[in-house]
Amino acid sequence: VTTATLRPSSDHMPAGVFRRVLLIGGYAVKLPRIRHFTAGMRCNRWEKEMWQCWRPKLGWQNLCPVLFADPLGVVVVMPRAEQPVGLQEVEAAIGDYFPDNTAESKPEDYGRIGQAVLALDYGLPWQDMIVERRSYYAKHVRAREGAR
Repeated sequence: VTTATLRPSSDHMPAGVFRRVLLIGGYAVKLPRIRHFTAGMRCNRWEKEMWQCWRPKLGWQNLCPVLFADPLGVVVVMPRAEQPVGLQEVEAAIGDYFPDNTAESKPEDYGRIGQAVLALDYGLPWQDMIVERRSYYAKHVRAREGAR
């Protein structure tokens, strides 16, 4: 995923391909970049869906919380995380979740909130990726529910 990482420094605005991140006090505010506005909005909407819909059903504990997200995907607000974190910390945070979530395993996409190392960037920019993941997760949720 190619969005910005959240950095504790306030002297610049982190930017990825699809989004920029405003660091305001204890919050990270993710906004679509103008030149990739639709894809950035899609990333924001997917993070909201992952947090609200799929995380509770699939039990992921390694996603940074979405504190606020508008329905259109113009803004996502998360807690501000401390960075950097090391590769070993990221690998431990990724854990053994099945199915996996959409966060990459790059240390710059992770940060520390309290004692937890969490994925800060798990948005998807392309509709076909979202459709595929939604289907994949729904299949696993149905299988889990059928096993009960």
